[in-house]
Amino acid sequence: MKFLQFYKDGQPALGLVTEAGIIDVGANPGMPKTMLELCVSGDLAPLAALTSPVLQEQDLTFAPTVTGMEKILCVGLNYRAHAIEIGMAMPENPTIFCKLPNALAAHNEEIGLPCGIEIDYEAELVLIMGEGGKIFAATCGNDLSIREWQKATTQWLCGKSYDGFGPMGPYAVDYESLPKGGLAIQCHVNGELRQNSRTDDLIFDEQQIVDYLMPRIPLKAGDVIFTGTPSGVMMGYPADRKQWLKSGDTVEVTVEGIGTLRNTLK
Repeated sequence: MKFLQFYKDGQPALGLVTEAGIIDVGANPGMPKTMLELCVSGDLAPLAALTSPVLQEQDLTFAPTVTGMEKILCVGLNYRAHAIEIGMAMPENPTIFCKLPNALAAHNEEIGLPCGIEIDYEAELVLIMGEGGKIFAATCGNDLSIREWQKATTQWLCGKSYDGFGPMGPYAVDYESLPKGGLAIQCHVNGELRQNSRTDDLIFDEQQIVDYLMPRIPLKAGDVIFTGTPSGVMMGYPADRKQWLKSGDTVEVTVEGIGTLRNTLK
């Protein structure tokens, strides 16, 4: 199944993507009203029978795929080719950092930039957790990064948590229905292909990440994990070829089986 969140009366609401349109799940008695509530219940079966009310996607304002989570975790340096391009050794364990809730943004949302600094894109597969350490769904994410702030210290938080620098969307797909054996992942900037890889280049795959985290930072329903970015980020380009993101740029992140997350910078 494929889901999205949209704003209804100013609050995120759960939509089920169907051929007829977007079903407002929470408008039906007893159904979850948000993606977080669905992650807690983990029960997709009742949603299969829903047929109304149907909304049209073009009439909706997207919200981040999931909201109200306790944790936004990220894995750094988790693609082999990316580690090679920036000249770093393969990690022995997942490198974990976090984004703060102010970094959340939605599909089609304009994202404001601080001025005059090195801003980079990072296309990522994002996991959405269910109860008990089970991966419930996955979505597209962009781990936008301010490289000067990230490199200023050994801790990356300040370079990763600017307002809107963690967009997710447009859809979440239940994890079990996604193709197995690796997903294609791409990033385009103003239509130009910048990243083009597959998740089977991950150093630590989705389940390995979860297994590593659970004893250390117990995961709860709705928590998200940005699983890392492939090669092709500006950080890895030679100095004379770097094209940092700027106001007016449009960044698109595509993950096979999920969709394309699009954001314009302002």
